[in-house]
Amino acid sequence: MTNPIGERPAPPLRQPLRVELFFLTHSETGERLASPAAVGVALAGAVLLDELLRPVTRVHVADRRMIVTNPGLSGDPVADWAVSLLASSSGMSALTSQRRWMDVRDIIRALAADAYERTAAGMYAGGLIVQASRRRIARGRRRYPPTDPNVIPRIRGRVNSTLSGHTVPDVQTDALGGLIRALDLVCELYLDGALFDVPAALRRMVERVGADQPAAGHVLAETYSLIGEAAVAVYR
Repeated sequence: MTNPIGERPAPPLRQPLRVELFFLTHSETGERLASPAAVGVALAGAVLLDELLRPVTRVHVADRRMIVTNPGLSGDPVADWAVSLLASSSGMSALTSQRRWMDVRDIIRALAADAYERTAAGMYAGGLIVQASRRRIARGRRRYPPTDPNVIPRIRGRVNSTLSGHTVPDVQTDALGGLIRALDLVCELYLDGALFDVPAALRRMVERVGADQPAAGHVLAETYSLIGEAAVAVYR
């Protein structure tokens, strides 16, 4: 497809943060690179961040609570599932006749139980991944290779270009870098021998999210903390 003279080509469409995170938390052969619990928490946080990064948001964070402002369907099954759960958590208490709320931390925990399976199912339905085998195997042993062999290098390249200062930062890429740091998957960015301070650059990504969008920064911080708890729980 060509563009009229003088017009820039439209930028390539990006997948939601949860999809980019799913790809970077799996190898090219579809194997998960971190513990199931930690990846589930990270995807739950990514689902909430996707909602906050929409041009027209359906939720907002107030006093550490996430509140649904528009429960209407978006056509994105994973996002709609999350908003439905949020809306149901904000109902009236039969005992006190007062509205009850879940704080962001509890919401991430609630979403984490199913975030991985729902994200994988949505990506499978959308033709982004395949199941490596049709045999019945343990839930945690499934592999989901991408249908596009270039998608992981492409997403990784965007993160690395932002880290190195060659690309103008954006909130989604910064949040993705923060989640990769939280999952201790920095080695998967293949930055050995980089000519810049990688840990410092990742910290700046996290700081930019909070500075640009405080609500997203709060969700990222809570997700980061819960990923740490999930990682520790593996060794108990």
